[in-house]
Amino acid sequence: MSVLDEQDLIDRMRRGDQRAFDQFFDAFAARLAAFAARRCSLDSAGLEDVVQVAMTNAMRGLGTFRGGSTLFTWLCQICRNHLADVRRKADRQPRMQSLEQLEAARPPGTVVELTDFRDPLAEVTDDSTRNAVRNAVNQLPSSYARILELRFGDDLTVPEIAKILQISESAAESRLSRARQAFRESWGDRDAAGASSAGQV
Repeated sequence: MSVLDEQDLIDRMRRGDQRAFDQFFDAFAARLAAFAARRCSLDSAGLEDVVQVAMTNAMRGLGTFRGGSTLFTWLCQICRNHLADVRRKADRQPRMQSLEQLEAARPPGTVVELTDFRDPLAEVTDDSTRNAVRNAVNQLPSSYARILELRFGDDLTVPEIAKILQISESAAESRLSRARQAFRESWGDRDAAGASSAGQV
């Protein structure tokens, strides 16, 4: 969606055009769901709720959109804020059930089964890999880390990235290529260091 198309869509929504709201949802809901799925472990129903709340908050807050970014980037920020609220709410929920709750959920005599079991060591490995990727990105120049986040974290296209960074599309493409190469080199150095340490044990 071009800048002019986005502005036209926003103007129509501000006037209360129902078709504009439908087009807004059709254009961004699926992309926003994919964005949210990469940042949380919610099931499909939970993701649907997150997207609906974020889209609703965006529609209610159209007056605050100043056009300093693409409409999708603005939506992503609203979605991030809502996901943070969801996490805080989940953290406040009690993590233990009473015996009465457990008995009500599972009648006496029912065989207890372990389902969806995941090896704790595998979980640690997953967390370790995520942290390693984050550390590798953070060690890059800030311009490289920023463009990698926009491309692979926010799933933005090169034209969208160019608009946000206020550079030409060819410059954005070139910077992204250099950033990817720098990340590969940083990741390769990490693997080499790990292999060296293992050989010294």
